[in-house]
Amino acid sequence: MADHYLYNPKLPFIRPGWKGNLIRNGKFQNEFQEADHSLKLALRWQLTKNPQKAEKKQDTWLPDVVDPRPFMRGTEDGMVWLGHATFFFRLGGVTFLTDPVFYGVSLLKRKVPFPVKPEELPPLDYVLLSHGHFDHCDKASLKELRKTHSFTVLTSLNMTSLIKGWLPDTPIHEAGWYQQYDLPVGGPKVFYLPAFHWHKREMLDNDRILWGSFMLQTQQHTLYFGADSGYDQHFKEIQKLFPSIDTCILGIGAYSPAFIMKPSHTNPVEAVQAYNDLKGQTLVPMHYGTFDLSDEPLGEPVRWIRKLEAEGAIPARLKVLAIGEPLLI
Repeated sequence: MADHYLYNPKLPFIRPGWKGNLIRNGKFQNEFQEADHSLKLALRWQLTKNPQKAEKKQDTWLPDVVDPRPFMRGTEDGMVWLGHATFFFRLGGVTFLTDPVFYGVSLLKRKVPFPVKPEELPPLDYVLLSHGHFDHCDKASLKELRKTHSFTVLTSLNMTSLIKGWLPDTPIHEAGWYQQYDLPVGGPKVFYLPAFHWHKREMLDNDRILWGSFMLQTQQHTLYFGADSGYDQHFKEIQKLFPSIDTCILGIGAYSPAFIMKPSHTNPVEAVQAYNDLKGQTLVPMHYGTFDLSDEPLGEPVRWIRKLEAEGAIPARLKVLAIGEPLLI
């Protein structure tokens, strides 16, 4: 199968000269480098002793959980971290929920509860699905949410094939990298942007569904939701198109061992580098403390990023949120 480019022909590109997402041998490609996500590497991880095993066992840290309902019932613009990569945003009176995961994932249980019952979430205009991995695109959570909420899904190329059966009669809008979704004039603008990541849910579906990140923009605020990504040059490319980013939400957990995690997630140093590449103002960490996905102790990501803050590596503002804690924007 010859190389070709895929994109949504109904949506504009925002990056000059961009041709769309490269498809090679039927699979989406990262822009700058590819990574090994083979089962052999996963087996190597299982057979490798964790040098932090004892430290991890002794680490009892968990994120605080507070009640987000007072903010959610209000009208002020802002955001609430609901654990892992799930956020509630209100921008210009329009509401968003990112990568909703209410329960455990596969055999992994939540370390902390989802801070509200799904039916207590406020009315939602949009659900943003960054990619198809189980801890970001959860069938049970999406089906539960659909019982009580009507919304439009904004997501990536080929995602409809996965989720349409879960969400009957729900509008699903797909975009490729550097494309702007067709949303009502006057409301927030939403753009689908790159990430250094991959896709797999089944034995033979490797990289058949695109992965990425989102930028949300009003006249008052520009917010970047980085989703799942390893560190790469796409952060600098994004900054060229969005030179004034108010809030950067970036992952800081699930980074050890590096030989398998580095192409998928950022550790705190890499997240701060991405934040500096983006030239953002407030840095909000995510993707830690909710699930035990990797070898580092659960509390290490927060301790590490606070150390970086103390050393002056974060030039503007770090905001480490409790689960359920609102941040006005």
